[in-house]
Amino acid sequence: MRASSSARTPMPVSRTLAIAAAAMLVVGAAGATTLSTGKPADPSGSATDLATRDQLRDCMTTEASLKQRFEALQATSAAHEKLAAQVEAESDRLAELQARLDHDSPTAIKAFNGLVAEHNRHVAALNKDAQDSDPASHAYNQDMSAFNHRCSKLHYSVDDMEAVMAERKKAAAVSH
Repeated sequence: MRASSSARTPMPVSRTLAIAAAAMLVVGAAGATTLSTGKPADPSGSATDLATRDQLRDCMTTEASLKQRFEALQATSAAHEKLAAQVEAESDRLAELQARLDHDSPTAIKAFNGLVAEHNRHVAALNKDAQDSDPASHAYNQDMSAFNHRCSKLHYSVDDMEAVMAERKKAAAVSH
């Protein structure tokens, strides 16, 4: 962030925050997405609509929480994709085995059916994993939408943002 004058004049938040946040709503999106709370005040506007430091703190805390949740969702999604790839590879191996299966051998058929049963358990686990991750993803999307609604249009002074950021930096240093 670039520092400008310390005058308390408003600057509207750009629409890029909304676009970046919308991109984050797509779970499994390629690459990392960064959140950003507001922008410095516009020297040409009035100083009456500025966010309070408490509002800035709240939005920045929410932003940090959403970022952590998004990273957790990405990790969950990556694990799910890995499991899906394993299930798909297993399915391909089963198709190959079936093509070479000795249909006249009860032992071979029984062994193949055992592999199919195990594969079906893996598919069920994959489906349950996807179903289990849906509520967290849905809650994240709702919270991100609420965050955007509450914080994306904030106007603030550079001094207030710098003060809140300094508080957060100090608090982070104490907690580590």
